Amino acid sequence: MSEWYCAREYHCLGAEPASEGRFQVAFDASQYVVGHEWAYRVRDTEPSERVRIKAVTPKKASASIEVEFLDDDSHRVQTVPSARLKVRWSNVEAYDAQQAAWQRINDYELDSVERSAVYTVFEALLPDEVAELDWRPFENATVVKDRTKLTEILQVPVEEILAKSHWLTTDDATIVSLAGTLMIAETACRAHSHTVLERVIEEEAEARHKCKHGGPHPFRKGETSSPEWEYQRYRKHVRPQHELLRQWCGHRAVAAHERLTAAEAENHRLDLLVVQLIKALDLAGETAQAEQFAEEHERDRITPHLARPVVDRPLRWSEMPVREVQVYRRRRW
Repeated sequence: MSEWYCAREYHCLGAEPASEGRFQVAFDASQYVVGHEWAYRVRDTEPSERVRIKAVTPKKASASIEVEFLDDDSHRVQTVPSARLKVRWSNVEAYDAQQAAWQRINDYELDSVERSAVYTVFEALLPDEVAELDWRPFENATVVKDRTKLTEILQVPVEEILAKSHWLTTDDATIVSLAGTLMIAETACRAHSHTVLERVIEEEAEARHKCKHGGPHPFRKGETSSPEWEYQRYRKHVRPQHELLRQWCGHRAVAAHERLTAAEAENHRLDLLVVQLIKALDLAGETAQAEQFAEEHERDRITPHLARPVVDRPLRWSEMPVREVQVYRRRRW
């Protein structure tokens, strides 16, 4: 909860007045008692040290604590900020175990290309209510909120990913390490390669246009970038990200998608050509033949429904469709 509250609602808390009609809750230094032993960490990644409080100097939003380092042979005395005193020394084992678990989450450092690819996959395939990227205390760790739905999206049990990476559980979520984040992104790409590759092609078409004509500058509002600048940005940032996404999708998926895209484009080109030829035939006076070709062109289209032959069981006589045909016979007089 934020330390800022509305004056009308929280004046009963004994808060000190701040500016513009708002109040700031005074720092409570009563938990720091002279003579008590605490666990001190100069940084969150450093080991805990046992100290004894000798004096407390409260401030507006914190406190300066004079402590004695008990495990130091010289028993040096030092003034430290209250934020560096983590827990009472009696609870240091549980705190150290928790911090060690968090440190294992930070087991990998993503470079700029991997970060961009991960953001693309999470934005395109993973809703926030299922899983999202965490920023505290480490960037790009994954917060898994719904394991069942994540399994449906990945088409792989989440437990398989957890078995290959570091993770921990909180009250309402599972935190997966940075290496696990890469596994989740790659698995999602393989499960939904068509969606990812469609997005890559759209971005490459946009980049191709910008590399020829320039475009709105992404970092300078109101300015236009040059084609040379766009091409340099594409080679340095965009292209490596696309190649990594293709790699995550798998070679077979990429090849199949490219063949399908080329086949659809060629089919569309030939379809337009046939329409033009039928129209030219009609204008040349061959109306009957043009109508015949147009009807055959529409009737004999090969659709996805017809591309795969469907084998049905043979029908019994009672299941045969009945068609009534009226026969006209010539009368004999």
